[in-house]
Amino acid sequence: MKKLICLLLAVGLLLASSGALAASKMTEATMIYEDYDGNRCEQTVVDDGTLQELQDMLLRAKKNKGELENCTMNSTLFCRFGEDKVFDFAIATDGCPYLIDNAANKTYRFSDADRERLWEIFDLVQDAMGYDAALVF
Repeated sequence: MKKLICLLLAVGLLLASSGALAASKMTEATMIYEDYDGNRCEQTVVDDGTLQELQDMLLRAKKNKGELENCTMNSTLFCRFGEDKVFDFAIATDGCPYLIDNAANKTYRFSDADRERLWEIFDLVQDAMGYDAALVF
C-alpha cells in the first residue's frame, strides 16, 4: 500500500499538467528519433517488465532547472498509460541526462544509471544515431 501511494504521488507530480488524476500502468512506450539530416528511427516497447522499469525510471527522474541550451533533444518518448492516456517527453540524444515533460514544460534529470539503461532499452534508436548517447556526456 505504501508503494502504491508513493507511485500515485510521484506520477501525479510528474504528469499533473496533463490532467492525470491517478497513475496507471504503462502499457506501451515508443521512442521516435529524428535528426537534422532527416534520418528517423522508431522503437516500441511492450514487454511488461521493461515497461515497469521504464516507468520507475521516469518516476525517479528529478526536477531540474537545467540549462538545455547545449542539449540536443532529437527524440520523443511517448508513454501510454492504460487505454487512453499518452504522455510525451523530449529526450536528449547527445548524452545530456535531461528529459522534458512536453505537456507541463518541465525539465527532469535522469540519474547516470537510468540514462544508460534508457539507451539499453532503446538500443535500435541508439544504433540509428550512430553513437552511444549514454557515453557522450
